[in-house]
Amino acid sequence: MTDLSPLDAARIAQGAYRLREHSIADLNGLHQELGCEEQFSIGVKADGSVSGQRFTGRSGGLMVCKQVSGFGYLAAGKGSRQGEVLVATRGTAIRIDWLSNFNVGMQRGPSGHLVHAGFNEVWKSFSEALGEFLRGRNPSVIHCVGHSLGGALATLNADRISSLGLGDVRLYTFGSPRVGSAGFSSHLSQRLGEGNIHRVFHRADVVPMTPLFPFTHVPTSSPSCPLIVGDRGPISIAAHSMAESYIPGVGDAGWRALERAGSEPGDAAVRTWLDQVADGGGVILPFGASALQMIGRALRWLLRQVRDVLLGTLGLQLAAGMTVLDQLAWLLSRGARLTLDVSKYVGTIMGSIFRFLGRTAMTGAELTMQFIRWVLGLLFSTLSRVAGAALSAVR
Repeated sequence: MTDLSPLDAARIAQGAYRLREHSIADLNGLHQELGCEEQFSIGVKADGSVSGQRFTGRSGGLMVCKQVSGFGYLAAGKGSRQGEVLVATRGTAIRIDWLSNFNVGMQRGPSGHLVHAGFNEVWKSFSEALGEFLRGRNPSVIHCVGHSLGGALATLNADRISSLGLGDVRLYTFGSPRVGSAGFSSHLSQRLGEGNIHRVFHRADVVPMTPLFPFTHVPTSSPSCPLIVGDRGPISIAAHSMAESYIPGVGDAGWRALERAGSEPGDAAVRTWLDQVADGGGVILPFGASALQMIGRALRWLLRQVRDVLLGTLGLQLAAGMTVLDQLAWLLSRGARLTLDVSKYVGTIMGSIFRFLGRTAMTGAELTMQFIRWVLGLLFSTLSRVAGAALSAVR
């Protein structure tokens, strides 16, 4: 039993988009493939029956603008993959799908841990079909594959299937946004085994950088697979494309080769970068991919320092009903008032965000919750616009 190769997984992730409007039989008549045909049974048999199962789902807002469309398929392995199962989910292909990404509240996910409400609503709309296909089967391996929103849905598929104890679950995502809380990500990483999780992302792709706090990626600690070509330039809509970015980016490389490029700077490197920025240095190109990566790491590092300070003094209690942005601004402003060290770094990160956005930093600004929320709001709204454009152009 072996993993899908990076290129095979990428082609499967791209092929799932073809089922948004077409059935498996339609694609067979159009002589279009899903990218899995050599390893999994999919298509129209000689007797006219269809192997594999397409499933539909609902995307859009939590309460309104729902639309039903094809979201992926399930297929049984053949040849050397006899006894295995493939679950492929597509990403955002139409504007209404992106509404799911604005539902940034949290819900209990398939295994009971907190996950992104919008992604979870889409997943729940097709979860019954997933259960029906697997009922009565005893697969040795289940491969969950997806790009973009499809990567988030593949992660929830892996969460559900692994919680049922059905075979070995392997997860492959390309350009996936963050899906759940730290508790969700840690639990799923442990349950699957981090060696069975392959997260491919391009450093210039903004979608994997969203949503921000308090969402985290899986796997939680082992290397991911960044595509580094073009990562020194600006964030890019094209970097999110399967055809333009991910398929040529993985090429013929194996998983270990991709992972070797995945080392991330540690806390000491993040602090050194912040100190350089505070002294007027640090490389921060407007809308630069590397700069945004460092800002994200610095925010996560600083939040750990803030939580330690707050837990050691007044305790950590967030007001009910606060938005994610409010919670983040509250934590940073509260921490800045308690220690000079935290205050210095909060000010430095606010300045780095201004530089990233191509704005002139405001000197001497008081680090109130309102000011911090405004600066973070500028960053969040910019990332949301770019991510929305990338998702809309994904076809």
